[in-house]
Amino acid sequence: MKFRRRNSEALADLICGNPGAPDHECDPRAEPKYFPYRSSSYITEFFHDLGTDWTHDGSTRHRWVADVLDSMLSEPHDGPTYPPEVFCRLIDYLMSPSDATNEGPQRPNALRQLNNVLVLQP
Repeated sequence: MKFRRRNSEALADLICGNPGAPDHECDPRAEPKYFPYRSSSYITEFFHDLGTDWTHDGSTRHRWVADVLDSMLSEPHDGPTYPPEVFCRLIDYLMSPSDATNEGPQRPNALRQLNNVLVLQP
């Protein structure tokens, strides 16, 4: 299974917590953050919590995460429409109710952003 690079980088942005205004109260028109911001050490923790050995090397966060995602998606899996198990764990962990930011535990806005990334077309 392979993503287009822009899909990998867009998903990496969600994992890093890049999208959204950090303080949307200053500008009510700005969309708030729905994913927690993750610095380098928290990105490493995120991947270690998934049971992987990836450790952020200090490079640009979203590009490094996109490279990891590409590596994950190249792992063995059950056919072209089924992602590898580690990638499924990543999505589940990314959408954890305990990480809800600026919304309730059902995370409808985070889910909307995730779905937008997963269906990006050329």
